[in-house]
Amino acid sequence: MYKKDQHILILIQNLNPNKNTLHHALALTKIFNAKILIASSPYSKKELQQTEIEDYISDTPEASFIKLSQSDHEPNSCIEKLNIIFMLIQIDEKNDFKIFLKNNIFNWVLKAKIPTILLGNKTSNKADYSNIIIPIDHKKESKEKMIWASYFGRFNKAIIHLIPAQEKDDIYMKTIRNTLLFTKKMFTQFNFDYKILKSETSSKQIDEEAFKNPLTKESDLVILMTGKTQGVFFLRFNSKKIKHYIRNYPNPILLINPLKDYYLPCEG
Repeated sequence: MYKKDQHILILIQNLNPNKNTLHHALALTKIFNAKILIASSPYSKKELQQTEIEDYISDTPEASFIKLSQSDHEPNSCIEKLNIIFMLIQIDEKNDFKIFLKNNIFNWVLKAKIPTILLGNKTSNKADYSNIIIPIDHKKESKEKMIWASYFGRFNKAIIHLIPAQEKDDIYMKTIRNTLLFTKKMFTQFNFDYKILKSETSSKQIDEEAFKNPLTKESDLVILMTGKTQGVFFLRFNSKKIKHYIRNYPNPILLINPLKDYYLPCEG
């Protein structure tokens, strides 16, 4: 049976001389046996020309330029057509977190049928994705984070660190325990290590706790989820959280939209 190539899509907002985004994309290509597609972000403050991007990737044979359409069906149209498994974006802090979020990169991030890896100005070039941090709150959708974490465990032998919240409400704690039970059953099917870390933090603060944990080193990936509610407040609330984490911590973030019809990665 014919197997389609998997791709990682880099949305370039500005041409950063240190090529941090390319370093991370190359690490992901090795883990998932994928190729890199690179395009100018539709929300870049300055439109980048094809020749500029081609010069930028001239020493990266794994990467090729594509031009995105202006269709309202993007980014999911190209995700489906090109078998894209992750988007990768270096956040432009000056332009991506404005009060009025129309024509903002988060419009794409929050409607994509794949997760997005977000990098900030503080993110290290070191990118081995061998130590994955997952905060677990009381929402049932937390199980989706475990599924995506399992790919890094299976394909990269990453160690998965689970940080479950502690809640006074018995119903909330039951959901957290069910998530852990689901996770244990799934992870034990594969040959990778996972650890459950103790925490006294509630669901409201557990994401912050994950970034502060001593095991969360500079190059580690923290897996977060957006909320389910749609609309302008959904966009503002989620971008405000990401702004805080990007500005204050150096870790790459894998941001998952819950309950999407995802295109899942295959083992290379």
